[in-house]
Amino acid sequence: MNLEENKKTSGGEQLRLVECLSHLPHKILQNHDLHGLPQLILHELGHHYCFGLTRAVYLIDNPDFDHLVGAAGFCHKECQLHNHDLWSAPNNFAKDMKLATFHNEMRRLVLPSFKRKDIDLHNASEVKSLGSSLGLENPDSVAWDMKHGNHGILLFESSMDFSSWKRELLKNAVALLSL
Repeated sequence: MNLEENKKTSGGEQLRLVECLSHLPHKILQNHDLHGLPQLILHELGHHYCFGLTRAVYLIDNPDFDHLVGAAGFCHKECQLHNHDLWSAPNNFAKDMKLATFHNEMRRLVLPSFKRKDIDLHNASEVKSLGSSLGLENPDSVAWDMKHGNHGILLFESSMDFSSWKRELLKNAVALLSL
């Protein structure tokens, strides 16, 4: 069975996910100076061929400055606004997303830091409540430590259940947002 035939089988979804994640670091390196790179990465991670998210919000918690800011928003319905292949014209992404309501609303989000209030970002009901208040249905989240004492949070909803294998991959892949 060739690669394209294998992508159509039940294991094909896993193969597409691994393929997406394995190519992403090189795409990031090739575009390291691109304005809005985290937004582009979130869209890549959210697309159906990667993690298949319905909506997601990437937040940065900075306890030193006591703020939690929205860095990017992903809504699968807004994917029609940008090129099908995000990386074919990455400089156009920010311009293409000017009409993306959810994406832009999430980027304007500024709240007090959760971490400064000693909220455990990995298990907090406050984190899930924030997801609900942002309009996510059954929000889930992953959090990670970033450089300079900051913390990343990905709030997301998905139309499918995440296997433990896929969830573990997501927990590791989200660190690419903070590169």
